Amino acid sequence: MESENAPPSRVEVLGGPVAAARGTLRETLAALRNLAQLLHSLRVAPKALSQILPDLLDACTPMRTSVHTLLGSLETRRVDAACRALESFFTPRIAELEVGLREAMARPLNAKSRLALEDVVAKSSYELDAARELLQLLEDAVYERGMRLDPRELVREAFTSAPSARAEGRTLVSAMLAAHDGGHEIDIGPRAAMGLIALGVELVGTRPGRDAPHVVISSDDRACRIRITRKAFVTGEPLVLVSRGIIEPTLPCLRAAATLSGADLEWYPASEEFSLSYPLSAGAARQNETA
Repeated sequence: MESENAPPSRVEVLGGPVAAARGTLRETLAALRNLAQLLHSLRVAPKALSQILPDLLDACTPMRTSVHTLLGSLETRRVDAACRALESFFTPRIAELEVGLREAMARPLNAKSRLALEDVVAKSSYELDAARELLQLLEDAVYERGMRLDPRELVREAFTSAPSARAEGRTLVSAMLAAHDGGHEIDIGPRAAMGLIALGVELVGTRPGRDAPHVVISSDDRACRIRITRKAFVTGEPLVLVSRGIIEPTLPCLRAAATLSGADLEWYPASEEFSLSYPLSAGAARQNETA
């Protein structure tokens, strides 16, 4: 007999209004990216741009409501600090976008006002997209089911999966899959883990430095450690990922997602090292004990 206090399933929580909110947020951010591209193109006349602005301004209120709905669906799942950080990030940036759109609509869209609007829209698109990625990371960490995976393949997949449909114009981050030992599987939610790895690489890789981040996989009797460091290794497998964007809520969201995923996260800014430690799957641990 199921407990009356059993947590709701992913389908129960993430369907209905939450699914609608997710769709609204994605569509509005896609429209914002489209406007940024149009503003950047000299082929698009001011009159055509002016016709788009009212619809995007009208979409800001549903976008704000959607963010609140998505954050509310996670509030009871040990992510309060991360949700507060995201809300504090989303709210003023949606307001800033609204102000920029209203100001552009209130005057002729000449070269000066067009450049000002382009700056606002490009900045809003970058920051709000990055925040949406963090929302998705938290959702995956809360609801995703774990499976047994080889951590090497997990790292490779983190680099082959683009962060949604907005890779155009984003910075590329190069890294190396360096020294590793194989044969040990971990029970892990793959999407959340790939998000953690990709953002960990970006956190290290976007800091000033000549050496590319190196991803090092190692394990002992009980745990597998995925370490991202500036320390260079003689050999390695080159990898490239599309930047998601590092913003103020990134680290609180990474810590919350790691905890929910069963990982220990360590970040040392001074030495530029980021690591995730996952317990080995039961089968892998037994294999080690009998080896």
